[in-house]
Amino acid sequence: MNPNLQQINGVYFFVMLITSALAILLIRYTVTLRRYLKEFTRVSKKVSNKEFHTRFNTYVKGELGELSKNFNYMIQIMDTTIEEVKYKHLQLTSIVKSVSHGILAIDVKGNILLVNDVAKEMLKCDVEKNLEGSNFKFIVKDKKILEIFQKYVGSTQNEVIELELKDNLVYRIKIDPVYLQDSKHAIIGSIINIEDITELVKLENMRKDFVANVSHELKTPLTSITGFVETLKINDEMDKDTRNHFLDIIEKESNRLKGLIEDILLLSSIENGQDLSYEQVKLFDVFKEVYEITDYIASSKNITVSYNFEDEDVSILGFRDNVKQIFLNLVDNGIKYTPENGRIEVLQHYDQNKQNIILEFKDNGIGIPKESLNRIFERFYRVDKARSRDIGGTGLGLAITKHMVKSLGGNIEVESILGVGSDFIVTIPLEMK
Repeated sequence: MNPNLQQINGVYFFVMLITSALAILLIRYTVTLRRYLKEFTRVSKKVSNKEFHTRFNTYVKGELGELSKNFNYMIQIMDTTIEEVKYKHLQLTSIVKSVSHGILAIDVKGNILLVNDVAKEMLKCDVEKNLEGSNFKFIVKDKKILEIFQKYVGSTQNEVIELELKDNLVYRIKIDPVYLQDSKHAIIGSIINIEDITELVKLENMRKDFVANVSHELKTPLTSITGFVETLKINDEMDKDTRNHFLDIIEKESNRLKGLIEDILLLSSIENGQDLSYEQVKLFDVFKEVYEITDYIASSKNITVSYNFEDEDVSILGFRDNVKQIFLNLVDNGIKYTPENGRIEVLQHYDQNKQNIILEFKDNGIGIPKESLNRIFERFYRVDKARSRDIGGTGLGLAITKHMVKSLGGNIEVESILGVGSDFIVTIPLEMK
């Protein structure tokens, strides 16, 4: 054989051998790469569906192996980070929900980022509805609140506004800016705190009224006493009848002043939770005592006081003097505001479930105007101030009665028609809770 031809054949064979080897390696690499890409597609789909527990199961060496390892680590970091974010969000949500005030977080565009159920209720929204992502302009229905939000959301100043709304509601709205982390200039939204201060305002107004009324009630008898004392001092030659008349007025005003102070002290001790020794008090026995005490006053006006107790043996756990005061105040009140020849009826019965004792004090007296029914138990409130003072009322009797009934775990209501009469209804539970 020709040596040159033999050499060419050898080279050709070597080239074919190398080509075949490379083809085999390329096929294997292609298969491996295809399998790797298929696994990558599977894992990436699961990750995109938030299935962060998934991992690469293909084990390869080299750069693809390093990529698999890094991708698995990235998934693990994402899973851990998202779980931490979820936990922190749950903590934040739980804290916000536990706050007794309404809380909203709003971004600079007016979108709600966070809101608790209290805020939803105060803004008259559906508690079950998810408001996060909604703009407050489409959520807030009250015009006054909406104007406040529009004016101050995104402001750099801290604002506190008190709003009087419908239904006698008073809200205190506090709006604070939220700054971008580590920045004192970039505002990213506002935190809004809504507090219902209706009761606080009501109590403050009651306190102011109480101080003003006490001052007035104390000043009136003191002025009378001082005036008549001065008159007696500068008139040595005053006749005996005139002097005794002035002394009678001084005595009357002194007794009125004494009664007022005693009622204020009694009301204060009840409101401050006086330390009482409770006992089983038989209601009918206490009423009979009051009936005997008030019989003379009722007879002087020819007023008939009748009674009907469904159970004369029923007892409640309470302070005897307080129970007696309830009967005395309501019977005496009926006598005072019932004209001559009138009638008063005291009834005792049970409710349908026999869990509460019902006491009713009915009269055919002057009655109470409809507009005064919801205020009759306020301290110093009088329907007819001149008449109340003429008959010796301090304006505290019904307030004291209400607190005493509450101390027994009960409540008191009144039904009345002007010129027809009144019915005071006391409900007391058989067993105090």
